[in-house]
Amino acid sequence: MLKRATTLILLAALLISTIASCGSNDTPNDNKDSSDTETNDSTSADTTPMETLDLPSDLNYDGYTFRILSRPDGRLDEILAETETGDVLNDAVYKRNSIVEEKLNIKFEISQSSADWETDALNSILASDDAYDVVLPAARAAFIYAQNLVCTNWYDIPNVDLSKSWWNQDVTSLAINGKLYACAGDISHGTLKGSIGMVFNKQLLDDYQIEYPYELVTEGKWTFDEFSKMVTNFSQDLNNDGQMKIEDDLFGYGSNHWCGPINALYCTGERIITVDKDGYPQLTLYSEKVVDMYDKYMKLILSESGWNQLAGNTHHQAFCDGRMAMVDIGMGDIASGMFREATVDFGLVPWPKSDESVDKYYSYVDAGQTLWIVPITNQDLERTGAILETMAYYGQKEIIPAFYDIALQNKYLRDDMSVQMLDYIKDGGVFDLGYYNNTQFGGGLANPGYDLVHDTTLSFTTLYSRNEQSVKTLIENSMKIYLED
Repeated sequence: MLKRATTLILLAALLISTIASCGSNDTPNDNKDSSDTETNDSTSADTTPMETLDLPSDLNYDGYTFRILSRPDGRLDEILAETETGDVLNDAVYKRNSIVEEKLNIKFEISQSSADWETDALNSILASDDAYDVVLPAARAAFIYAQNLVCTNWYDIPNVDLSKSWWNQDVTSLAINGKLYACAGDISHGTLKGSIGMVFNKQLLDDYQIEYPYELVTEGKWTFDEFSKMVTNFSQDLNNDGQMKIEDDLFGYGSNHWCGPINALYCTGERIITVDKDGYPQLTLYSEKVVDMYDKYMKLILSESGWNQLAGNTHHQAFCDGRMAMVDIGMGDIASGMFREATVDFGLVPWPKSDESVDKYYSYVDAGQTLWIVPITNQDLERTGAILETMAYYGQKEIIPAFYDIALQNKYLRDDMSVQMLDYIKDGGVFDLGYYNNTQFGGGLANPGYDLVHDTTLSFTTLYSRNEQSVKTLIENSMKIYLED
């Protein structure tokens, strides 16, 4: 979980900042720099100090130009800020980059790839051209690089400590045959932006005399049964036309095909592919818990209290209009101001657990998020590791708090519990090799929830049975590549 010190810093900043208008993006960032040998004065609830950057303080790379290839548009903004503009997130990225450049005596050169799902650097790496120090493709595109064996194993990069909190602790789930070909963490806000949670309409819960689920979350009791019991209170044909329509009527819960249906798997603590102790990917999707969870989820989403959104965001509009109690929402959508025009007072919670035995609130992270690759053409891994570690450390100190501030500056999310809820969502991010590397490992089972909501005649068991053997064969054939690396 993001260190509680960060939470305290954010709460203090929120209290002293001017209350912004709904959805504005100009809240100043008052975070202060500290050296890599300092600890933050704020401490977590258990008085554990923030981690320090364990690198020599006198590193000097003599003005080296550190070359990064990034995807365009909003993904480029995760890493590039050419100047301070007054935008909180932009200025945090600019400040982080400036700190790293000054501390290590380097200069960033950030190039833009030609398309969102690019593999622009692949041919140059295969030709042994040292064109980039780091490449930043989408998660699924990252495995195109991996299967061509052009990625450095992150475990072999000096000066990178993946046990530190500024690296996502679940990312090692993507390791194949003991090698981690791509990585993610607080080095950018991309992972958090791609994570999902839920928002709930406070007024509707008040009207129905239902307690907000915050306490259930903090006690570890926010389960799918509790959630389902809550949202099934809401189903009303408001215009009395005898039909339940998203444009007119009241619903309890809505999701689209990319969010809730896949998180119905992850909320159980299970995943499509689990890498065994020998580094070999195993198909682990099928279990009694997963079957039961999908039975419950499909029953809810297809009921009169649920709305199954197969395209677009009509359910989000219904929520903004006050006609839906709870919806799944990406953290990037909150930060981008999707609910800027909402007239409802709403709260944020993580997606519920399937049951109390699950150890945390797991969050699906969209496969479009950025993963970081170090090409095998990189000429100085020690230097690269120091730069990446420093970027991630100051990303945790500067960029992630700024993202929190942006996400929570909506006037309806400025309550004392919102920061804590965002912590749970960040902490639960899931990296599933079967979902991310769908062409080599997931195959026909790479997104079972999507398939079930598009063909509601299917049961989970039937879907699994149809694809089990082909996926196992796919894994076996794909692993021949990695066993030779």
